[in-house]
Amino acid sequence: RTLPRRGRARGPRASRRARSSARPERQRSRRMLALREAAGAALLLQLARLLIVDSARRASLPPVTAVGLLCYSFAAAAAALGALPPASAATLEPSALAASPARLLASLLLYRSLAGLGCHLWLWLAACERLEPALGSRRLLVVLLLCTGGAAALAAATVPPVQRRYASSLAPATLFALLQLWAQSSPESTVTLVSVRLQTRRLPWALLAAVAILDGVTAALSPLLGIGAAAIYHALVGLPHNAVLPPPPPPTPSLRRQVAGEGDTTTEHASGAAVA
Repeated sequence: RTLPRRGRARGPRASRRARSSARPERQRSRRMLALREAAGAALLLQLARLLIVDSARRASLPPVTAVGLLCYSFAAAAAALGALPPASAATLEPSALAASPARLLASLLLYRSLAGLGCHLWLWLAACERLEPALGSRRLLVVLLLCTGGAAALAAATVPPVQRRYASSLAPATLFALLQLWAQSSPESTVTLVSVRLQTRRLPWALLAAVAILDGVTAALSPLLGIGAAAIYHALVGLPHNAVLPPPPPPTPSLRRQVAGEGDTTTEHASGAAVA
């Protein structure tokens, strides 16, 4: 008789302890989410300031780069105003897309957070500005469409149906396909990422690891599919190698020309000064 009574007496206390212990974890997760959203808003404001204030930079944007920035920005604004389904409604199931074709736009253009959108736009700008002049606007657009479709085909062919909803967002796949194309076209160039210099060939994998650490392994599935689609395209079609490396600095004039007007100078003196 006493055991049930003790069980009933301890039940509310145990539930209160569980709620009190879970409360700090929820508060911590809310703070982290708020910090990430604030960082994403700061990235978006900084990008808008850069493109609005710097008219020369804005006028020099290649077509695909500029159109991509506008499409992702307007899609995020439309989703915030309710004109588009939210990013959580993204799907690749044919029956769902037939019922609501706007969900395909949500899959192609939307992110679940401001942090993801801000990082996407900055990386899109950095990669497209270097890759589009080398490939041409038309070829880059075709390559991105093929890689996005290839990522969707890889998701349908390799991902089990239970986990396919984690690969329903194709915006990260398109971005990582672009980064992989950049890495394969100029593998020896370097890029600075948060004060860390990386070779371009390591950039997609470093960002993929960051996504897996910050958002979980399932969030890295769509970027991994984009990297795979870009690698398949490069293996089948190929890209111009080292096409987007910056031009080398102009050669300095010879020391002999510099001192030619200052008097007679022997070759040994000139070579010794050059070595010094």
